[in-house]
Amino acid sequence: MFLADGGGSGQTLPDYSGQQKLKVDPSAIPQARAAFEHALDQLNTELKNNPDLFVRQPWAEDPVSSETAQRFNQDTTDNALKALDGYRLQLEGVIEQLKGIENQYRMTEGDNAALWGKHHS
Repeated sequence: MFLADGGGSGQTLPDYSGQQKLKVDPSAIPQARAAFEHALDQLNTELKNNPDLFVRQPWAEDPVSSETAQRFNQDTTDNALKALDGYRLQLEGVIEQLKGIENQYRMTEGDNAALWGKHHS
C-alpha cells in the first residue's frame, strides 16, 4: 500500500487522467503508436492470464478469515484493478489520438516518407 492511494483506507485512487502532452516527431508517429499498442497488448494479456488476483477462499475457512479476505480484496485488489483499468484506458486514448494525428498528417502530407522527415531530421 502507498500513501498516495490513501494507504488502503478504501478511498478512491488519485486521478492521474489530467491532460498530459506528448511531443512526437511526425516521422515517429507509427513507431510510437506501435509501442503503445504493444504495451496495451501486454497489459491485456497479463490481466487475462492472471484470473487469481482475488483471494478466492478464506485462509482458515472461518468467519474472521472470510471477512479478512473480503477486506483484502476490497482494499487492495479492487484498487489495483481500478488503477490498471485506468492505465488501460489511457493507453487506448493515446493510441486513438496517435491514429488521428497520423491520419491527419497523411491527408496533408501523404505517404511520402521524404516529407515525413522534411522538417524534423
